[in-house]
Amino acid sequence: MEKKMYKLLVADDEYWTREKIRNMLNWEEYRITFMDPAQDGEEVLRIVAKDRPNILITDINMPFVNGVELVKKIKREYPDIVVFVISGYDDFEYVKQTLMDGAINYLLKPVARIDLVGALSRALEIISEKEENEKQIVKTASLIQDRELSLLVEKENSVIPAFNFITESSDMVGSSMMLVKIHELQELMCRFEYDLNYLSYSVKKLIKQITGMENLLIFNYIYRSNEFLIVTEAEAAVQRHMAVKILNALKELTDSPVTVAVSEPSYSVESLHSAYVQSISVLMARPFKKENSILFYRQESGITSSNVKNHMTQELEWQLRGMLKNSNKKTIMDFLRETVGLGICDRNDWKYIEVKQTVKKISIIFSDIVSQSGSADSMNDLDELDQMMDKVLEKLDGEQVISLLEEMLVIVFAEKAGDTTGNIRDIVKEAALYIDQNYYEELSLVSLASKYCVESSYFSRVFKQETGKNLMLYIADKRVEKAKEIMRQPEISMTEIAFMVGYDDYTYFSKVFKKMTGVSPREYRSVKA
Repeated sequence: MEKKMYKLLVADDEYWTREKIRNMLNWEEYRITFMDPAQDGEEVLRIVAKDRPNILITDINMPFVNGVELVKKIKREYPDIVVFVISGYDDFEYVKQTLMDGAINYLLKPVARIDLVGALSRALEIISEKEENEKQIVKTASLIQDRELSLLVEKENSVIPAFNFITESSDMVGSSMMLVKIHELQELMCRFEYDLNYLSYSVKKLIKQITGMENLLIFNYIYRSNEFLIVTEAEAAVQRHMAVKILNALKELTDSPVTVAVSEPSYSVESLHSAYVQSISVLMARPFKKENSILFYRQESGITSSNVKNHMTQELEWQLRGMLKNSNKKTIMDFLRETVGLGICDRNDWKYIEVKQTVKKISIIFSDIVSQSGSADSMNDLDELDQMMDKVLEKLDGEQVISLLEEMLVIVFAEKAGDTTGNIRDIVKEAALYIDQNYYEELSLVSLASKYCVESSYFSRVFKQETGKNLMLYIADKRVEKAKEIMRQPEISMTEIAFMVGYDDYTYFSKVFKKMTGVSPREYRSVKA
């Protein structure tokens, strides 16, 4: 079924303004046809009568028929057309009149990309209220903001935008970025049937509703689908109140722990990229436990060597290296759980960054041991599991961290296969079939071993013996193969594809895909298209 296109008409008597707006976005990607612009009010009326655009963005000062008269006439004769006006600071009285006559918002000259994106998203939401295929339109509206604003975060020279609210007195105190991270997205992914754009739209709508801020600038960071970013000028007390409301509302949707991490306010033009990095730094200081957390940058001293404890001391490192040569897996896992403390890190108030650093040191030791054997396959398997660890850490679940370390330890020991019964072979075949059919679910060694009532280390060893692949790599391979199939549908974005096959982090999906195919997802699609 061919997707419906929506028509946008821009009207301005300045050629360069019209062309700047024309070239700001890839319009067709968002199901919008950019019509030939109009130069004055009379031309707008002729085009509207003939071609009936869905959205009109018009300058407020134009020859023949000015913006105020135009808006009044359009809303009287063509009430379904969504109208925005373009204005300057000195046009405040005109702006107030056009808003009263039916324009829903305005864009301040010179028109900024971020403001245009917000206007289009709002326009599509309004159109969706009047059409039957509401879900598809609001998904498109959501995608525009998510994609375009995420690209700004990626650029180090991007800026925190000034908000388009004309007031007779303004005492702006600066903008902060609020990072809302849903640490385990699987429950929401299932609830929204792996439809990323509708999940994104619904969460953003919920946050706007419960904060009472319909014009709140919020977007879903496309490179990590479990992160929502809010840019706000609210004071700290208001931000904290917002954060509490957001956490309470999300409790109704998911059992996942949620972090709200707030950057310091920017009193001048600052980088969106830097604000995001600062918010991530705040998040790293949160407790590593499955509970909600609200953190502010100015209330934290930052991540420094003075406030991050080293739980994997040099003495413990040497003990682990010695045990890897002389001890069995159970003894080593007990050492990591109890002596190092990973099994009780939540009770001992470890920070997120402390768990991350400890696990990284252990992983490096494992890699050193495996590299001495010269086994390229084992090194490759270990490297893949090491990359998976970052996603496991995000879940704030110590048992899942221990589970993945145990699977890495199986590779380190590289046990020779002993006798295996037909029963365990049948179980492995059944597990492989389950993975083939449910690749998009949250799957792990512990969960699958528990499902089939088999000891996890034994299950992992036999699984590789029977299939030729490490369990987690087998799962990743199935996801990549399914992603390749979906890529044949050009209308589905790469971020959506990653989401559909079980990844809430496009960056991680891209790494896995390139590791297995030798090319990035976008490169693969361009060659196969």
